[in-house]
Amino acid sequence: MQESESRYECRIGRIDTDITTFRILARMSWIATKLYNTALYASKETWKNTGKIPTGFDLQKVVLESYYHSFVPAHTYQHPAHQVGNAFRSWYALRKKDETARPPGFRKKEELSTFMMDAFRVVDMNTITISPTKELREDMSYPQKILYLKLHWNTPFPDNGKIKQIEIVPGKGYFELHAKILLPEPVWKTEGQVVAIDLGQRNPIVSKDEQGNVEIFKGGEILSDLRYWNKEKARVASQVMERSKGKKKYSKPIAKMAKKGAAQVNHAIHAMTDTFVDLCNQRNVKEVIVGDLKGIKKEKNGTGKNWNDKANQNWQQFPIRKLVTQLDYKLARSGIKIIEQDERGTSKGRCSACGCMDRSKLHRVHRGLFLCENCGTIQNADVNGAGNQLARYLQVENISISSSGCLAQPSIWNWDNHQWMVVR
Repeated sequence: MQESESRYECRIGRIDTDITTFRILARMSWIATKLYNTALYASKETWKNTGKIPTGFDLQKVVLESYYHSFVPAHTYQHPAHQVGNAFRSWYALRKKDETARPPGFRKKEELSTFMMDAFRVVDMNTITISPTKELREDMSYPQKILYLKLHWNTPFPDNGKIKQIEIVPGKGYFELHAKILLPEPVWKTEGQVVAIDLGQRNPIVSKDEQGNVEIFKGGEILSDLRYWNKEKARVASQVMERSKGKKKYSKPIAKMAKKGAAQVNHAIHAMTDTFVDLCNQRNVKEVIVGDLKGIKKEKNGTGKNWNDKANQNWQQFPIRKLVTQLDYKLARSGIKIIEQDERGTSKGRCSACGCMDRSKLHRVHRGLFLCENCGTIQNADVNGAGNQLARYLQVENISISSSGCLAQPSIWNWDNHQWMVVR
């Protein structure tokens, strides 16, 4: 991660709406639906007549001609145009792989849509004002030039954070405000130890620090959840295809299952990264080293890596990038810097205990154990990878081991669908 990159976090706040505030937000949300459908109709007509997909900028001109565009600010009416443009590009890419993929559909006439606001003012952390357009105020008989939004945040607001963009999201009888918050540059720690992480799908986090502490977070339960929901979605998709005689593949139950499965996995990863960050704070860690994820699923020639079918499925589904992203912003809160480095050759091409790189003496044996005949060390292969990551960053030949020739017993963390527990 680059220090110069701007850092953002998102917060969700429930809007405390009276009748007037609710009516105005509902009206703006309904207009967003009208503008979305207007842009979508133009996209479908362009595709039908020319075989081309208009861009979001092309569609901006379309919504600008709509009667309703003057009822919302410019940045708000531009948002549906780009939503449609992105949706059509995604569909065009998907139809190359799936002939049954359907283009984006129209939203229901009375449906309320999310709308974006760039023009707003932060009165305090619990109050934001927006400015309805003159046309909307006249239409709603609202005499004030500004509308106050009182907020109740779901999680504490970050210190010294600045709200840069907001979205108003309709719920069932309520509205939420989603805020994109620019964070100040963290005060990075200059003293402490370094910990390295070996990333994977069976063991999402395997870490080793300079003091010899080893943590292994087992990913079996997460992978089991992923496989379960994928099988359920495939089963329902097969039924839908059969009923529609191959014309339809997706349905609302499939979308609900996808949402529930993603929520379960996301919860487990959030809990894992929270636990790991707590350990880093307890052990006075200043830097965390992870492998560079660029091209992690590809060979040197650019083609996709081909493991066995089960491993391929796991790699395509497990959200490794999400895990690293969560670690990045959570560690930054404590002034701990995350650094990416090339991890090639760290897993099985080198012994972290003695630095041996003679492939004839290095072996991966039963259940992912790593054996080095040069020094007699037997250790978990992922632990060896984390040790090599640490040695590479510290620019040392090896990571010290105990007099027995074996590394210290690692702490094994399992997910019980509620929290991560140490089982050894």
